[in-house]
Amino acid sequence: MNYEEITGGGLERKDSTSNQEEVSGIIVVDKPGGKTSAYVDNIIKRKLKVKVGHIGTIDPFAEGVLPVAVGKGTKFIPYITDTDREYIAQILLGKRTDTDDITGRTLYEFDEPEKIKKIPLKEILDVIKSFEGVIEQVPPYYSAKKYMGKHLYEWAREGKLIELPPSKVTIYSIEVLSVNLPYVKVKILSSSGMYVRALARDIGEKIQIDGKKVGGTLYSLRRTRCGVFSEKDAIPLETIKKLDREQILKLVRKITPDILDRRKIVIRGQDIQRVKNGAPPKFKVQGSNGEKVILCDENDRIIAIGEIKKGVIQVKRVI
Repeated sequence: MNYEEITGGGLERKDSTSNQEEVSGIIVVDKPGGKTSAYVDNIIKRKLKVKVGHIGTIDPFAEGVLPVAVGKGTKFIPYITDTDREYIAQILLGKRTDTDDITGRTLYEFDEPEKIKKIPLKEILDVIKSFEGVIEQVPPYYSAKKYMGKHLYEWAREGKLIELPPSKVTIYSIEVLSVNLPYVKVKILSSSGMYVRALARDIGEKIQIDGKKVGGTLYSLRRTRCGVFSEKDAIPLETIKKLDREQILKLVRKITPDILDRRKIVIRGQDIQRVKNGAPPKFKVQGSNGEKVILCDENDRIIAIGEIKKGVIQVKRVI
């Protein structure tokens, strides 16, 4: 597994080449398993010859919804990355690996596997439900989190497994879809920054038999939603590979205030030029300090990203 491409919530930007002015938006890709998110970027970049950047990296062995910003759409990446995610995951109980998924080296294996199949269903359900809400989660050893200036995956490749302090993440819901021990299939709705691999590990750590932890690792993973984009919006990568530039351009979705999931404020007349110059519009608005807003013209074209401070809209990014 090439964990250099894993940025835990991040993106892999590519240099611009040409045709930047005529392309702006998002292509929603259904990434296959066995390919990195950066591989998807490269396919689209070669086809369109513009800057690209994916939103919310998916582990190479996993599959699912991967929004890719193209052209000027890459300017919006910081404002789309922090969105909720939905996953279908299969957890394998009885084993822990250094990557927290089945591609890794085994660190621990429960020595009485036949007992795993006898774990009471209620115990499994109770443990899984205990992870709903705001939790503290330790990142996997193989992740793009940094320690002393180096990514954790770099330390791990040198044989040093670094355990960082836990970070707070939110799991809105976990629905158990099926239990066929040692496998448990779940549907997860979470905030960005939550590692499903780490969740599988922690569930396995919390389930015990005769006082011994069972262990758990992620067996399979599919992301079914990223922000407002779902499976029904996603185009299989193999389909995209067969299309020419003009055909792919038809798949580019315009970035709208709804996609950015921010409050929209319409500006008119001289305020449009003021905002384009980086100055706040003349009028004041109601809103809490720090609230992010989208400034649009009357045709719903996004002019800038702003932030409310004492009723004044401070321009943060001119689009």
